Amino acid sequence: MKKNIILTLTLITVFMINIVKAQTKYDLEKLAYRTAITEVLKGKDAYPEEREISTTLPCLTTKSVNKFRFGTLQFTDGSQSGSKSDLSSTVSFLFSDQAHTKLAGLVIRIQKKAEAKKIGKYIAAKYGKGTVLAAVPKPRATGEVLGYPAVFYVNKKTNQTIVVADNYTEIDGKPDFSTDLFIIDNGTKVADQGSSDTVAERLKRSYKRLQE
Repeated sequence: MKKNIILTLTLITVFMINIVKAQTKYDLEKLAYRTAITEVLKGKDAYPEEREISTTLPCLTTKSVNKFRFGTLQFTDGSQSGSKSDLSSTVSFLFSDQAHTKLAGLVIRIQKKAEAKKIGKYIAAKYGKGTVLAAVPKPRATGEVLGYPAVFYVNKKTNQTIVVADNYTEIDGKPDFSTDLFIIDNGTKVADQGSSDTVAERLKRSYKRLQE
């Protein structure tokens, strides 16, 4: 009887600790856009990048994804194999200025399949049916599935475009799956000089081209 009580108390303690940990992680759904978010980035090992590859915007990137959550979604550091490498999951905070004073968007790149698979389901459940930019690829004759399907949503409340892009690839001859989540302020222009494109429109156009 005493052993059962101790076991029950231990399980309750572990459960409560997990709840507290989840609550202490910063929720990326609550970011204050068009601000510097200095407090959010404290102790997150964020490093500057002059140009985020997909959006062209300057950003601050961190591999410490375990310090954040996105609503109910939880993330862990590292790559699919668990190691910290160039294929580690990342969070990039996009800015409309090189001084990083005006947050304009967010890119969450999740490399671990189990975590990545949850992103599209979460966004679809919250925002309803999105618009397909590129369809899920059909298996090849050899059984391989390779491609970059993407769906976009519009958050009318915040005037933002959300793109969920899945990556069906191969690494060392083995199938791999990851997901990129983009959240972009609709009026933000690309950093390319002389271009009038918005980041959201260019991003959508890029994924549509992958379908062609």
